[in-house]
Amino acid sequence: MATKKPSQRGQSNSSAFHILGDTLESAAETFEEATANAHDSAKRAAVVTKSALINALYKTCYGISYGAVYSSVFVFEWMSEGNTIRRGFAEGAEAAFEARKKAVERKPIRRPRAKRPVKARARVGKPVKMRAPDSAAAAA
Repeated sequence: MATKKPSQRGQSNSSAFHILGDTLESAAETFEEATANAHDSAKRAAVVTKSALINALYKTCYGISYGAVYSSVFVFEWMSEGNTIRRGFAEGAEAAFEARKKAVERKPIRRPRAKRPVKARARVGKPVKMRAPDSAAAAA
């Protein structure tokens, strides 16, 4: 009977190591899957966040533009025909449109600058001064 117990014990030890090895292997696989899923989730979250920010920026600019133009047109139409302020609005708007047209016509075509090749420069070091051997150090 003494011979059976060590063999059973050896089987239980190898069985325990086998179970532990399988557990560690499945944990490693799960960690790899979680890492891959986290990377994909982060990419999707970045795309959604970027889209939301662009949409919010568009709506903000749209609202500001709409409010400025609508209120200006409302004030313009509210004033009488010969009003000085109304005439100032009209002439200022026309001048702005003309200035913008001239700026577009005068705008030069920007050409990308050519990249110049980088020249290799030789490294110039400081000259090294040779020291005479110390007679006391050489004797020792």
